Amino acid sequence: MSDETTKRDILADILNDPHTGMIRGMNELSKLIHARPNDPSTKEVAKRPVVGQPKKRERSRKHKTTHYLTKEVFDNLDEAKADIRSFLPEDSKSKATKSSIVESAITVVLHEFEKKGKDSILIQELLKKKNE
Repeated sequence: MSDETTKRDILADILNDPHTGMIRGMNELSKLIHARPNDPSTKEVAKRPVVGQPKKRERSRKHKTTHYLTKEVFDNLDEAKADIRSFLPEDSKSKATKSSIVESAITVVLHEFEKKGKDSILIQELLKKKNE
């Protein structure tokens, strides 16, 4: 015996408006496809956000980098993160990430280097490491 069942078209259920039976957004899509570049009516359609589409994130001005740290510095960074978070108000604790701590430390060190040049702590530390 064969069991005949009707197959549901799930995609049609998702795309079709249950009230009209038409595919949602078809009119707007058709306008965009057949639009002329300077037609003001299509510009309005293009500005509307697509339902369910996440907003475009602004392009980050940060760059991912990889740098090597000694185990001691790495461990100290973990400890410093915990200590720094304890000084911050509750709503700012999430700002104390390893990345933000490293970025702030580098900014401070580079600022001091710009002011003092060869007399800066950065140069002194690099010279110390050279002699070790």
